[in-house]
Amino acid sequence: MNKQSSPPEIKAELNSVPLIIKQFFISFFIVFLLLIVITYLYYFNRLENDIYLNGVLSDAINLLILICIFAFVQTSVVAKRSYLFLSVGIFLWSVGLTFDFLDELVFQPIWVGIYIEDITRTLGMLVTGFGLYLALTDLAKTREQLEEELKTDVLTKAYNRRYFYHYVQQNQDKPHSIVIADIDHFKAINDEYGHDVGDQVLIDFVYQCHQALDESILFARIGGEEFALYVATEDADKLRATCEQLLSLANNVMVTPSKTLSVSVGSAIKRATETFSNTMKRADQALYLAKNQGRSRYIHKP
Repeated sequence: MNKQSSPPEIKAELNSVPLIIKQFFISFFIVFLLLIVITYLYYFNRLENDIYLNGVLSDAINLLILICIFAFVQTSVVAKRSYLFLSVGIFLWSVGLTFDFLDELVFQPIWVGIYIEDITRTLGMLVTGFGLYLALTDLAKTREQLEEELKTDVLTKAYNRRYFYHYVQQNQDKPHSIVIADIDHFKAINDEYGHDVGDQVLIDFVYQCHQALDESILFARIGGEEFALYVATEDADKLRATCEQLLSLANNVMVTPSKTLSVSVGSAIKRATETFSNTMKRADQALYLAKNQGRSRYIHKP
């Protein structure tokens, strides 16, 4: 569980459609539909013998709804390919509905209905449907990324404090131990070498832990230089091995070419009737003892 990777980037670039393209599409849409109406009425100007008001209103409403949907797409923030398919599809669909609407008013040759009206409307529906599929896929990816960001620390990509607390509380009834690790003299590292070095130290330490710790361990950053682990065991020997592994992993991180990182570690095994906050408190007390006894060491709070 601890081997996290960076949240996946959304392949759909949600802000990638330039305004000028949208303006072009809107202008083209309006002008083309007007040209259809003008050209159609110019060549086919004989009124139908029977004009049914309900048919005219029905087609007019359908066309207006589609125009409103087109306007909604133009004002929405969607990925470029989704925007393209939706816009083209709705445009073709609108062309078909425009001919369908005009067919209610004036006489229309059969070839127009078969080769223009029906084909553009059907093709438009298919292209719009595919564009909608792409938009929903992009939305699902966006949701996945947001969910990942809600539980992930931005800098280190470790789980964050919020997710750690939520996870432990959800698994409170299972046998487990809590470990808290704190980087030694982290403020001095920032002051002496700069915050960029301090940030890199955090990133490198988390990377080492993600690569080496057992997958069943939940590893999280719960403070500036403080980390917590949920270890699904009540075995003191296994817990000790995990904590000593943290000490070793910290030593693999180079602060400078001649200086390695060190951490202090405290742990506590959850008692049967103990609350999460009490287990955390005992682990924190153990960490405090480790720091007071010279740092770069592990203390267990029974």
